[in-house]
This record gives sequence, structure tokens and C-alpha cells, in this order.
Amino acid sequence: MTKTIKTTIVTLAASAALFLTGFMCMGFTSASAASADEGCNHAYEQTEVSATCTEQGYTKYTCADCGDEKKDNYTEAKGHNYTESVVAATCTTAGYTLYSCADCGNTYTEQTEPAKGHTFEVVVVPNTCTHKGYTTHFCTTCGYEYNDNYTDEIGHDYENKEVAPTCTERGYTEHNCTVCDDVYFDNYVDALGHTYEAVITEPTCLEGGFTTYTCLICDDNYVADYTEPNGHSYTETVNAATCVTYGYTDHVCNDCGDRFVTDYAQPQGHKYLDVLVPATPDSLGYTRHICVNCNYSYLSDYVTSGDIGYIPEPEEPVIPEIHKHAYEIQTMDDSENMSLIVLRICNCGDVKNGYFNVTFTDEDGNVTESKETGNKIDYSAMFGTITITFADENGEQIKTLTVTAKEKLVEPTEPTEPDTPDNPENPDEPNVPDEPNEPDIPDIPKEPELPDEPKQPDEPNQDITEKGGNGVAVALFVILIVLAIGGVAGFIAFKKIKAKKAQK
Repeated sequence: MTKTIKTTIVTLAASAALFLTGFMCMGFTSASAASADEGCNHAYEQTEVSATCTEQGYTKYTCADCGDEKKDNYTEAKGHNYTESVVAATCTTAGYTLYSCADCGNTYTEQTEPAKGHTFEVVVVPNTCTHKGYTTHFCTTCGYEYNDNYTDEIGHDYENKEVAPTCTERGYTEHNCTVCDDVYFDNYVDALGHTYEAVITEPTCLEGGFTTYTCLICDDNYVADYTEPNGHSYTETVNAATCVTYGYTDHVCNDCGDRFVTDYAQPQGHKYLDVLVPATPDSLGYTRHICVNCNYSYLSDYVTSGDIGYIPEPEEPVIPEIHKHAYEIQTMDDSENMSLIVLRICNCGDVKNGYFNVTFTDEDGNVTESKETGNKIDYSAMFGTITITFADENGEQIKTLTVTAKEKLVEPTEPTEPDTPDNPENPDEPNVPDEPNEPDIPDIPKEPELPDEPKQPDEPNQDITEKGGNGVAVALFVILIVLAIGGVAGFIAFKKIKAKKAQK
């Protein structure tokens, strides 16, 4: 309603102004025209002037010859065509409505609300070693801010740390602020430089020597002062041939252990010692042939304890008892090779395999335990008198014996530093021995020939039986025949008895 009244008032005021202007112009134009008409035949050009928001429209006539003007056909002013635009209030400015004429751009405003004022948040910024502290007031609505309540800088609070010089780096004092971690350095000290210790590595047979210089302070090192290799220094060891193995000469370098072999020799073959084992009522006798050099053995010439005469036919077959092994441990000390030969043998000749629990005790009381699966116990790595105890798989002790190993090593005294030798001459390259010919395979001894079958004597000769001669072989042969006949007869008797029982 207010807007309409204001618009009407503005329009009426504009119309009145136009009316007065037109009236005055008409009077002036008429006067001018009356004055001009006296000497000009007017040739008017017509121009239409449109009405605006505040001024009338009209038709304008202008003489092209003398410029005389006149107006008529007046139309009323249109009045303003306002549009509204609402502007909200801010922290520092009031809110209002803006009226803008869409035709001529005329504007005016009406306030709608007052300014809101700032909404501040306070942030306290503490002072540091190098910057003042203050309070910041920040408007969360428009972003305006200002600072106040300033405080002075604290200043640095340094801790000092001395860093010692090294072989390659300077020493210095390090100043660290405990508040802000600011750091600076001063009081520099020159590097110390290396202090080297020399360690000489002697040359070997194939590799040259050298000196290693190591800094005692920082372990920096380098190598210099190289020397040529020494070359090999061989010691020859002659290994004699055994019964079944070849002999040879072993060449071993005293310094590095390099080795080659020459001078092969043929095996010697066995040299037997005959041992007579007499027969008993419960077991056969025989002759054991044992090689005195290598302990290889074999048996021959089996005999019985005598002929017990005719064996009657048994009523029931006789089932022989099953033999139960009774193993005994047999040992032989091979002191030359520092090893112990160990076997578990039954009186029937059977050899039991398996492992031994072996305990070594030296003369100082040091104990070493191991499990051995072979027949040779090596004690070459030990010293002095060694007590060896054997136990079976169940831990039951079987046998204890004492052997003598190599003598204890004497702790060497600290040698004096040797003089630095002159550069040795490069030794001649040792001659490489010719590859030995393939050794001939030794002849295998022939099995002893069985004697011809002698005639059965009336009475066995006791002397012959004891000596294991041809009489022993004859007796053995006769016993075997008798046992065979007795076995057949026993089987026939068993069948007959069984048949009689079946008839009953």
C-alpha cells in the first residue's frame, strides 16, 4: 500500500512538472513562431519523443531552415517500474530492501534490520624464544580479526654438548635450545688422524704374504707390503703294503697339507696262524686260520668229540633245541693307528650289528659320549691315558678298558717377533708325479683241498683227533652219515607209531 501511494505521488509530481514545462514552451514557441513566421516559410520535421518514468512524451516539430520548434500530442509519464532486492544485515552493516526501477535505474532503500555485530572466538598464541605472544580475536561470521594482549619473547635456553674429534672428523661444541630445538655449533677442534697397528700375514705355499694396517681408534684398515708365496715343502711317508692293500709313498706338504702318491707296491697276501679249537660233547671242534698281519680268519677241519655208537630209533621225533646267541665283546687295540677294533661275537660265529654307547674319559676326568655304529673306535684326536666304556642299546654296561693315546701337547711359549725376512726366491714348481699304473689285482688264495676219504679205522686215534689230521675229517664224515641214517630211521619210526595210534 505504501509503495503504491509513493508511486502515485511521484507520477503526479512528474505530470505537473511536464504540464508547466509544456505550457511555458507553448507560449515561447508561439512567440518564436510568430516572430519567425514573418521571414520563413517553415518546413517542419516531425520527431516522436516517448514518455519516460518521470517525463511526458510528445511530438516535436523542428524547422529544417530556421530551427524553429514546436511540440504537441503530449502523453503522461509512465512512472517507475520498481523491482525489490533484499540485502541481509552483516556484522557491521544494517539489512535493507533495495528498490530499482527496471526502466531508468532509479533506486531507493528501506532498512529492514540493524547490523548484527561480530561473534568473536579467542585464540591465545603463546610467546616463543624468538616471537611475541598475543591473543587473536577472530569473528566466526565474517572473518574479521584483531590482536591484543602482547607478551615479550622468552629467549633461547641452550644446553651444550661437547663432541670429541675422531680420526677423520673435527670436534666441536653443539648448542641445543631446550625450548625450541634451535641448534648451532662452535669451538671446532681439528681431526686426530689415524694411529695404525701393523699385523703381518705370512706367505703360504700358494699365496703371498701381506701386512694389514688397522687404526687402533676407529678400525679403519688397509693392506700393503705384499710378498711372494713360499712354495710347497713335501715330507715323504712310506706306507707298507698289507695283506690285501697296496703299499705306496705319500708326499705331504709340511705347511699346507697338499698331497700326492707315488711308488705303489703289490699286496703281500695273508700269512696264517692255525689255531685248533677242540670238540666238546656239545659242540664241534675246528681249526681257525688267523692272519697274523690283518686278523682275517676262516675255519676248516670240523671234528666231533667221538662216536657214541648205534642210535636207536626214537618213539617220538626229537626236536632240537633252538640255539640262543650268547654274544661276547671282543676288542683289539690298534695302537699304531690309535683305534680300537670292537666286535660282538657268539660262540656260534654269528656277529651282532648295531651301535654302541661309548664313553671316553681322559686322565683329567673330561668325559665325551658318542654313539658308534662301526667296528672301529677312533681315539686319535685324544691325549694321554683314555678309559673307554661300552654300553648296549639299553644303556647296560658291557665292557671297560684303557688305551694310551698320543702325548699331551705342550703349550708353546710366546715366540719373539721374527725379523722381517728378505723377499724369498720363488721356488721351482714341484714335479708332478706320473700317474701310477693300475695295480695288479692280487691272487685270491685257493680254498684248501679236501683230503681223500680214508678207510674207516676200527678205533679212532686220539692223537689224530687232537691234531685235527685226516682222522678228524674221516670221523666227521662218519658222524654225518650216522646222523643222516638216524634221522631217516627216526622219521620212519615216527610214521609207524602214528599209524598204530590211528588204528587203535
